[in-house]
Amino acid sequence: AIECNGVYSHCSRMKPSTYHVKKTLECQERGVQLIHLWEDQIKNTPDIIESILCAKLGICSNRIYARNCVIKHVPTKVCHQFLNDNHIQGKTNSSIKLGLYYNDELVSIMVFGKKRGLSGNNKRIDDEWELMRFCNKLNTIVPGAASKLLKYFIKNYHPAHIYSFSSNDISTGNLYKTLGFISDEKIDQSYWWVKNGTLERFH
Repeated sequence: AIECNGVYSHCSRMKPSTYHVKKTLECQERGVQLIHLWEDQIKNTPDIIESILCAKLGICSNRIYARNCVIKHVPTKVCHQFLNDNHIQGKTNSSIKLGLYYNDELVSIMVFGKKRGLSGNNKRIDDEWELMRFCNKLNTIVPGAASKLLKYFIKNYHPAHIYSFSSNDISTGNLYKTLGFISDEKIDQSYWWVKNGTLERFH
């Protein structure tokens, strides 16, 4: 199921704080994944939205197997551009940037940084890492990509723990289960500000 949410008509003035979570859980009880798409995402990143939906429906136009790719460290500038072009949340600051290359073309990326604290506590913790972003090139499925990149990171950086967060607007978190992660807790929904008269989003 897909719901398109206007940033004003679905803001905290217009909807109760539990509105979107309640609808998501009601769908889950019926075996349906509800995907929440937001007005600013649809208008600002339509190509990424289309790619996400095609992947959910299994109709991506391109399929590249991870076993046919090589792992390389991705330069920061290239990483940021790839994430802005292909990930719904865009770029982020990270210290380890691993990419899968097929015929010298970057087709998948996974980035890591030292684990950040919650509730504004950004104190870094030694040997604890956060998987911050993972995505494939638009309209491309790369079977085995996440597993290959994660295994490389574990083998070469020896983390004590790896944490990550699932955005339940568009994800069920099933990829994490496939990779061997354990669900630790569910965090209350976060809030965003949108500048008046624009669709520019701020955390």
